[in-house]
Amino acid sequence: MSKKPSKRKQKAHKDLVQVDAFMIPAPFAAMYQVLREAVAEDLLALLSQEFARVARVSDNEEEGEAVVAYDAADVEQLRIYLNPSNISQAQKARDKHQLDKFVDHFRQT
Repeated sequence: MSKKPSKRKQKAHKDLVQVDAFMIPAPFAAMYQVLREAVAEDLLALLSQEFARVARVSDNEEEGEAVVAYDAADVEQLRIYLNPSNISQAQKARDKHQLDKFVDHFRQT
């Protein structure tokens, strides 16, 4: 027989909210979702200036949703996952008006 999870673990799990492929602490989930949407929209707008097509895709269960940029031949050129780490870094870049520099870290060489 497997062990029953402790009440502490049960409570910790209940205090998490799933956003895309990630579990976010409940007190931060709503704020995180708003920030995530704002970053995604800014990335879509910025990348649309350079690439033929930009889309939000959910083709990787483990990594979650991403903003993907395609060239005129519809070949993927850039992919930025909307994970908590990238959202945090993108927000810092947005605050400094340097989202383009954040995007540069994801360019294929």
